[in-house]
Amino acid sequence: MKTTDTSRMVQRSNRIRRMFVMIIPAVVVAWLIWLGLIWAFQETFIFPRFIANRDVAEQVPDDVEAMLLPLDDGGHVESWLLTPDTGSPAPLLVIAHGNAERVDSWIDFARRQRNRGYAVLLAEYRGYGRSDGSPTQKSLVSDTKRFIEMASAKDGVDGQRTGYLGMSIGTAVLAQVALEQPPLGIVMLVPPARIDSFLWRFGAPSFMMRHPFRTDLAVQQLDVPILICSNAQDHIIPLDHGRRLQELALDGEYLEFEGDHNVLFTPDEARRRQEAIDQFFDSLLRPSM
Repeated sequence: MKTTDTSRMVQRSNRIRRMFVMIIPAVVVAWLIWLGLIWAFQETFIFPRFIANRDVAEQVPDDVEAMLLPLDDGGHVESWLLTPDTGSPAPLLVIAHGNAERVDSWIDFARRQRNRGYAVLLAEYRGYGRSDGSPTQKSLVSDTKRFIEMASAKDGVDGQRTGYLGMSIGTAVLAQVALEQPPLGIVMLVPPARIDSFLWRFGAPSFMMRHPFRTDLAVQQLDVPILICSNAQDHIIPLDHGRRLQELALDGEYLEFEGDHNVLFTPDEARRRQEAIDQFFDSLLRPSM
């Protein structure tokens, strides 16, 4: 009886061993294929133009100056500039939108700030809206720097009084821009500390990210005031990203609001955040209106 039981145990053990020998290589192959797909299609998820480019208007609003940046391989990137009629050079607010938005998404905000005495640059990304090309970390940063130079050279714009406001991935773009063209202050709305960290959610190592956007490294070098606004119920950018940036920043202030990634839950919260943004920029840039 013992010999029979032992034989059955050995057979069972051999079957389990053979099963693992077959499963483990299959899992490894499937994972490698998955990593290959992530490597090939990561731009689709980082820069979801298929969402942002729905219903693109053909005409630029009448109160906007379209600034065109020609690309080396043809086409152009189109950003928008709004300037107030103050009679004196106005401080410049540079706005970089989220990865599923266009400059159009921020036109109401820009008009409000123009009415408060600011010139406003709505920086567009390659491949978004009416712009040609394909977005990358390098191109978004270099294009935004060029647009800031173009806007600062305009009559009625005081390029020495500049503030940056970014939304989500736009915060990452402006943090990199600020390393070479520092503003007087930066507002970061729902900022990711590092884009490459999100690959772990998909079972891929961070080094595979071609566009890491290491804002956590940038803020440690930026000796300018930074206002960080995170949303408590954000399902895209966890709260620890904003809190981490505040800890690393040389001069960082952290505020938290009730809301998801793209929307605040109550008018009071929206008003509170808007007032915090206005006070932050007004204290640094001092518009004339």
